[in-house]
Formats: sequence, C-alpha cells, structure tokens
Amino acid sequence: MSVDDRIVDPLDGMESYIKGNHWALPYFSNHYHENPPQHAAMLDHVNCGYLSTPGRPPTLEALKQHAQSLTYLISTLSPSMVSGEIDNENTPYSDNPFPAHEAYDWLNNLQEPYDNIDKAHRQPLNSLVNLVKKATDSKGIEFHCPMDELNVQLVETSNMESYRPFFNHMTLLMHANDCLERLDHELSAIGGIMSVLPTDEENVEKHPDIEKAKSTLVGQWLLFTQHLMTRMHELEISYANSLDLLANEAVVPAQQMSAYGPDARSGREVVFPQDRWVLANAGDDVFTYIHQVLDKREAYSKRYDDEHIKQNVVGDTLFSEDNSEKLRGLVSVDLSTRFYRLKGSGHGPIFVLPGFSDRPGTAHTRDLEEQPIAMTLPTPSLPTAVTAYEKRYGNLHAEVDEKIMDNNKLQMEVTNLRDSVTAQADELARVKLLNLKYEENQGVDAAQLGQKMQTTETDRNEWKNKYEANLAELAKAQSELAAYKKVTRENNSLQPFPDVTKEGNQYKMNKSMYRLLQGRATVVEEIKPEVQRVRSIILMLAEEGRIDLGDFSWMLRLGDIA
Repeated sequence: MSVDDRIVDPLDGMESYIKGNHWALPYFSNHYHENPPQHAAMLDHVNCGYLSTPGRPPTLEALKQHAQSLTYLISTLSPSMVSGEIDNENTPYSDNPFPAHEAYDWLNNLQEPYDNIDKAHRQPLNSLVNLVKKATDSKGIEFHCPMDELNVQLVETSNMESYRPFFNHMTLLMHANDCLERLDHELSAIGGIMSVLPTDEENVEKHPDIEKAKSTLVGQWLLFTQHLMTRMHELEISYANSLDLLANEAVVPAQQMSAYGPDARSGREVVFPQDRWVLANAGDDVFTYIHQVLDKREAYSKRYDDEHIKQNVVGDTLFSEDNSEKLRGLVSVDLSTRFYRLKGSGHGPIFVLPGFSDRPGTAHTRDLEEQPIAMTLPTPSLPTAVTAYEKRYGNLHAEVDEKIMDNNKLQMEVTNLRDSVTAQADELARVKLLNLKYEENQGVDAAQLGQKMQTTETDRNEWKNKYEANLAELAKAQSELAAYKKVTRENNSLQPFPDVTKEGNQYKMNKSMYRLLQGRATVVEEIKPEVQRVRSIILMLAEEGRIDLGDFSWMLRLGDIA
C-alpha cells in the first residue's frame, strides 16, 4: 500500500524496492538491487533529497554530513545527558544502553526499525517545515505562501487535519513586501504606490470611499507618509533659510539689550535704525561678490564714458582728481534681497539677507524652494516614426546581429568538438596500450603462465591462513573480554547482606535472615503476574495517548526485571 493506504502500489513487495512514506517518494537503486540488504526494514526511511537528486549521485562524505546534521538536529530537539554504546542490544555482555525517549535511543538496535509510541515523539514539528518552495536560476528562491492550507494526514492518526505550516511573522512580512512591490510596479506610470491616495492639495473630485480608504492600515500608512514628506520639505526649506541667515557674521543693533539705549534713558539717533534692520549673512563672500558685480558694471559703463570723452561732451569737473582718465559718478546693480522676521515677534527687527538668489552660497536654497515635492512621470506612448536611415539599414543591422549570434554558437560547437576529439584521442591511446599488453601476454609460454598462476594461488592460501589465524585470535580476545565483563559485573552486583558472611565459596547466615530472604522471594514470585499485567495496561494507555510513557519508566524497568 502507498502512503494514503488507498492506492495499491504494484511494486510493493519487490526485492530491494522501498515504498514511499509520508515524507519521501519510493526508492529503488542499482546498489540494493545487486546487493540485497539483510535487514530490509531498516531502509524504510532512507530516501531523501541526497539520494533522489537527478544527475547528482551522493558521495560517502555527503551521506555522513547529512547523517551528522540530522543527529545534531535531533540532539537539539531532545537533549541527552547520558552516553551509551551503539547497537548495544546486539552486542554480547553490553550493559551501557542509551536512555529511552532521549536523543540517541534509536542507536540501541541497528537491526530493527525504530518505533516509539511516546506522545511527544509523534507530534508534528511545524517549525521544521521548509519554507522554500523551489529554487531556479531564472527566478531565484521562491517561498511558500503563508496563507496556504494543506491537508496533512498525520502519522499516528487517520483523520485529516487542516493547518497552515508556513504561517509565521517572517513569511507574512515577506508576503506583504512582495504584494507591495507588485502594486508599486503596476502603478509605476502614475508615481507608484505612494500616489494611490490623492493629497489634500490635489484638485480631484471627492469620492465617498476615499475616507474609508484612509481609515485602513495601508491608507493610514500612505497618508502618514504624504504628510511626513510635506512636512519634511517645509522643514528643509526653513532649515536652509536658517543656515543662510546665520552662515556668517551679522550687524547686530547697538540697542538690542535695551529699548531705551545703553543709559536706560533714551535711544541714540545714530544707531536707532539698527533696531529695525539687521544685516545677516553679510560676510566677506557677499562683500566680494557684490564688488565683482559692480566691477563688471563699471567696466561695462566705461565704454560709454570713453565714447563721450572722444566726442568732447563731458565737462572737466567730472574727471577725478587722482586719475584724469576716469569719470566720477555712481555704479549700481539690481540684486534680489530677502527679508526675514521671527514668527510671533510682531513688528520686531527685520533681518536683511542681501543677494539671496544671486550669490552661490544661497542659490541652492532658492532652487530647493522651486523644486516640487513629487515629480509626475509621463504616460507611456507609442514610439516616434522611424527615419529614412532606419528604414534602409534597420534590417541590415538585425541581420548582422543574428549573424554574430550564429557565429558565437558555431564557435561554442567547435570548442565542444575539439574537447570531444581530445577525449577520444586519449581513450584511443589507452585502448592501444591495453591491446599491446594483451598481445605481449599472449606470447608468453604456457608453462610460465601456469607457474605464475600457481605462485598466485600459493600466496592467496598463505594470506588466507594468516587471516583465519588473526580471526581466531580476535574471537579469543573477544571471549576473554566478555568473560572479564561478566565476572566484574557479578562481583559488583553480588554484595552480601550485613548479617551474611562468606567463607570460601559458601555464605552463612542466621535463621532470622534466612526466613526474611525466603519471605521476600515468596512475595516477588506472587506479584510477578500482577507486575506484567500493570505493564501491559501502561503500554496500552500510552499507545492511546492518554498518559506519558516517560512518567512510568520505573514500572517498565520493574516489569523487565520480573
């Protein structure tokens, strides 16, 4: 029968064929077909990915690594504090078994399949379920959906139990991330998932479901992100303005400490305007920049002055005293200036920032203010018409690309053929060498060949005798070791009572001790049937899952002694 006990397996019962179970497919290999195992039932759970991967046969190292990993996994789930001897049930005079229901109790007998009716051993371990569904070179790792419901028939029962083995916080977050990424890709033409909900500034028609959408988790998330982005943009502009305002030294008003002047009586007329106007961020860079602009303006106006001088339309009083080639006058330029005032200060001092959008130090803030918070992507459209050159030579380019690909394929085939020819040449040389050796051996005289065969037979018999002698010596050593263990165990176990004395090979005791021991023996013989009955009842209740077998291990050991 197969795993579900409803479909008949036609190959069940065939020699070296291992039927499937709840966790693996059927297994049939060339090794066990040619070498049938002595204990075939021990291989009922041998199949796994290490033995069933197409084109990747396992190595002995890989099998040992797999067994070591499984052993370590079992030890983490069921720790063991006591050591034991492997296959101790099949080893004579071995008295060091692994404790029952612990990590390595399955190593006590390697000739019978392991079975445990303990309730804890038959509970499904959902946390060990592999979350990876499949792995491909094109799509990478693909995980199971956490919402998948699987109908799994448990090992110890026949009823169906529906549950979600892939349901946990990590898989739910991964699933939600995949859904959000897909939505962001589908809505990329309108700005991604962040543009699903319209902002308060957008002029759109109010829909009754918009408020409901904003009350959902995703709606609140998007709404919070929109408000956060808007607020951050405003704070960035305010922060940039503050940096521009406090970047360099400022001309502080002389009467800033008192409204009545330094003498606490009246304001001074010379510095009184500084109570209203504060020149901020007006350091050497601004001073140099404005002078550079004025120099350019003065150089530009000098051409007109020279033309006027040539035409003798300039009076002598306009010439400067130190330099007769320059005319006196004013040079002016128009620069944008920004004014600041603290919020809530009323008609307090005004901070003046000269050359705000013209000088390099503060131009970035002006660009930041003019830059929008979000950019709208254009809707995809059809490509423009092709040019005459593309019409004429477009097919030629496609043919050239196709020829290049064909050339690459042919080069790969040539390389493969060269490798194949090299391998065949090596194989031909090896066959020629074997043929040469065979022809040389065919020319040897029959007597020499017989002598070689006789010498080989003599050597084989000699090594066989040595092997049998060593085998007999090993058996003798094992028997001596077993006898020594037996004597040691008897000496350790047979300790006389305090009222019993040993004289030679005989023990002597008084009548009261004899009556006591005889009474104990009689009681033990009388309760042996009851102990066996109680032991069978405990095993039956443990199989039904009504009790934990580990709580009555002392009774099982007492039943084994009885």
